[in-house]
Amino acid sequence: MEASRSRSSAAVAGQQQQGTATAAGLTSKHATGPVLRTVDLSGQRRQAARIKYDEEMAAREKDIRNMEISNMISNWSSSLDERSHSKTARRHESTKKEEMRLAGHELTALRKTQMKELFAREEEQYRREFEERGVTFYKERI
Repeated sequence: MEASRSRSSAAVAGQQQQGTATAAGLTSKHATGPVLRTVDLSGQRRQAARIKYDEEMAAREKDIRNMEISNMISNWSSSLDERSHSKTARRHESTKKEEMRLAGHELTALRKTQMKELFAREEEQYRREFEERGVTFYKERI
């Protein structure tokens, strides 16, 4: 038993002299108690660096996804604006056509009334002139 103890304490002493880390993560050349296990700090550093890199990449991918979603929403909003603008333009065009049609009808009605008034004035003028001459209009009564 003592032989195995001396071998294990020699192994521990050799590891301590090489400067490896103890279970507590401390590097020491002069440890006073038995070493429970050794930990490779360079492996831990590589693992921590890998974890940090993976977290950075995950954050970048999340940012890219958020930007893509933003772009999709922006494109959707722009296309809605374009469609809305074209619908508004069509509605204005149809309103303008309807107003022109109604204005044409109103103008026609106005012309009719003006022509009726003109014909009434001319008829009155002709009637007065014919009365002065002693002639009259021929009116057929049904």
